[in-house]
Amino acid sequence: MPSKSGVARATGTLVALSLATAVLASAPVNAAQVDEPSAAAVAAVAATADVERPQGKPEPLKTEGAGKSTFSGAAAAQSAAAPITRSAVIARAKTWVDAKVPYSMNNYRDGYRTDCSGLVSMAWNLGTSAWTGNLDTFADRISKNDLRKGDMLLFHNPSNPERGSHVTIFEQWTDASHTSYIGIEQTPPNAVRRVIPYAYFNNASSYIPYRYKNIIEDATPTNAGVYRSDEAKFYVADRSGGLYGWSGFGVPGDKPLTGDWNADGQDTFGVYRPGDSTFHLSNDNGTTAISVMYGSPGDVPLVGDWDGNGTDTTGVYHPADQTFYLSNDNRVAAYSVRMGVEGDTPMTGDWNGDGKDTVGVYRGSDQTFYLTDSQTSAPVNHQVKFGNPGDTPIKGDWNGDGTDKVGVYRDSDFFGAGKDSDQVIYSVRFGVPGDTPLTGQW
Repeated sequence: MPSKSGVARATGTLVALSLATAVLASAPVNAAQVDEPSAAAVAAVAATADVERPQGKPEPLKTEGAGKSTFSGAAAAQSAAAPITRSAVIARAKTWVDAKVPYSMNNYRDGYRTDCSGLVSMAWNLGTSAWTGNLDTFADRISKNDLRKGDMLLFHNPSNPERGSHVTIFEQWTDASHTSYIGIEQTPPNAVRRVIPYAYFNNASSYIPYRYKNIIEDATPTNAGVYRSDEAKFYVADRSGGLYGWSGFGVPGDKPLTGDWNADGQDTFGVYRPGDSTFHLSNDNGTTAISVMYGSPGDVPLVGDWDGNGTDTTGVYHPADQTFYLSNDNRVAAYSVRMGVEGDTPMTGDWNGDGKDTVGVYRGSDQTFYLTDSQTSAPVNHQVKFGNPGDTPIKGDWNGDGTDKVGVYRDSDFFGAGKDSDQVIYSVRFGVPGDTPLTGQW
């Protein structure tokens, strides 16, 4: 997160009182805030740590009690590919804990087999009941230090796969040294959420951390910011409009950008230098991590997560023919979309909450946003009239529901609209006249 600082606001001018550093940095987690399981959930750990957990083999989802498949073919594949947030994974897993679902390789709940791998399959919203022998095919291997809520720790024992294997869902660390964590697991006699020594009570060295391929970061509300071109400095606000932090990056005349360049769930700064059509992107708000030429003179720089992999990459809008060129690798256009008319302002955002950014335009002549959910064609899926003549169009997830919405910037005021509506659901005052508005998840 950006470093916080006190500010005074007088006659529209922001004055930083105590900024520790010009480069924004991450804040440590307060260990006292860890939500640990109750004493009852932790009790009798030793008695249940080494029990057998027989599990079934991979199979389609079942209708509870009837043993019939409710998903097959394309439907199962579609379910398996659906993005799911980290918090949603934990919330789904906790439903079995709250219900004290008994451990069984023969019974089903919510369509899933109620063994250890069935719990993970359910929590990840897979289109099948997987088992420890194939759960890794739905995930990518990660390191211990990369573990975050919703990831899994998997032990598949080839010498005794059906009775000697196990898997748990990682929720959070309980200590700064990462010696134990809160895990959710399906284990006899029933699903439990408890403190577990890393990586597990027994066979600890055999448990491997994995991350579900289709997990996405939890949505957090978008905050405001501004770029002061004559200073080449970014200023970002907290939710209420107070100065959250600032950093110098780029040179006067650069075009400001914000995005998540390294898929860590946090937006950082970047600039586009029109003179040589070069993007300079920073992961720490102070030094350049990515520098790449993309586009042509006169293009409008854009950024977005075009393929839904969690990383924002570059794009440009060519005003002469109203065409968007969007790149997944910051070098070659993966998508080209023609949309709008001469004089429109290009926009990008995740308008339908599917995890992928698409394009749109703002028509200043009638203060209307025209937005599409497609990257290959340009049907108008969302049309919103919002703002006044002379406003600058902006976008953001104003309420943290995972969907970008439109907004406008007017004389240091940010106004965010509701989804497909002209109702103001967020407003904040930040900046001084002449600033360029920014939005992001700091």
